[in-house]
Formats: sequence, structure tokens, C-alpha cells
Amino acid sequence: MKTRLLTLLLLFLIPLTAAIAEEGVSWDALSEKEQNLLEGYKDSWSELPPQRQQRLQKGAGRWEKMSEEQRQKAKQRMQRWKSMDAEQKEKVKERFERFNNLTPEQQQNIRKRQKWFKNLPEDKRKELRERFQNMSDEEKKEFRKKMQKKRQKMREHMQDMTKEERQAFREKMQNMSPEERRLFIQNQTNSNADKRID
Repeated sequence: MKTRLLTLLLLFLIPLTAAIAEEGVSWDALSEKEQNLLEGYKDSWSELPPQRQQRLQKGAGRWEKMSEEQRQKAKQRMQRWKSMDAEQKEKVKERFERFNNLTPEQQQNIRKRQKWFKNLPEDKRKELRERFQNMSDEEKKEFRKKMQKKRQKMREHMQDMTKEERQAFREKMQNMSPEERRLFIQNQTNSNADKRID
């Protein structure tokens, strides 16, 4: 059971790589620590596909470098993964694939939003999760459209700025709470609309 859990954990933690060498890894080429971690595979190691051998070796190396806290978190993630049904796992894989296909800037923006969300008080995170989960598919679609429109308006607003103004604007936005940011954007949008009318 422990070996299975560790194996699943290692496979879950290892990022997919675009190109993996064709050559496998011999059991003797593994370090003593790697062999101990992968002991459950010793008898069938030579029968594993080369890519799987390499992923397992890489996962064992990552596991060794983790702190105890990181290992506990990884085990929790693995337990969550194991408790998912096939449809849930497929959705996670699709999201992972979509994320990997984003530009580095888009990925960074997502990481920033995730960090912001994690820094919210637990009750606020719970409220936001529940609000989104209770939306119908149509409401979620409408919400996403609304957010895209806001981002487009923001891009248009920033096109009228100099490079220095854009940099100052970004820094100001990053230091605002989401509520302050929402009100600021709303005021900017209203102000720009008033200028166009005049």
C-alpha cells in the first residue's frame, strides 16, 4: 500500500515533459535512495517502458529534495487525486494541459491570482468558492464574458498611456485589494465614458 501510494504520488508530482529520451534507466544506475523509494518496482523494472523509468527516477529525486511539510502536502494531493472519479481526473488533466499551453505571462497572471486567493481569509475563500460553484453553467459563462470585457477595457485604457504610466499603473493595481481594484476600475471606466461624451 505504501509503495503504491508513493508510486502514485511520484507520478502525480512529475510534470509532463515534451521530449523524453528513448533510452531507459537500468536498476543499477539508480542511487541507493532511489532504489529504496522504488523498491516495489525492483523485480519488474526492466520491463517498464523507458519513459516510465525516467519519470519514476525523476519523481524519486524530487521526493528526496522535499521537506517533510512538502511531502505531507503532496500526500494530501495524492489522496484527493485517488478519491476523484474518472470524469474529475479528466477535467484536472484538461486544465493542466490548457495551463501548459498558455504564454508565460498568462501563467504568471494565474499564479498571482491564485496567490491572492490563498491569502484571503478562509471564510472569504469559502464564500467565493460557494458563490462560483452555485452558479449555473450559463451564469459561469456570463461571468467569464464579463471578466473578458473588463480585461479588454483595461487593455484599451492602458494603450493610451506612456510606458512609465503603464508601469506605475500596474504597480498601483498590484498593491490594491480586489475591492479597491474593482472600485478603481469602475471609476476609471466611468471617467473615460464621460470624456467620450464631452
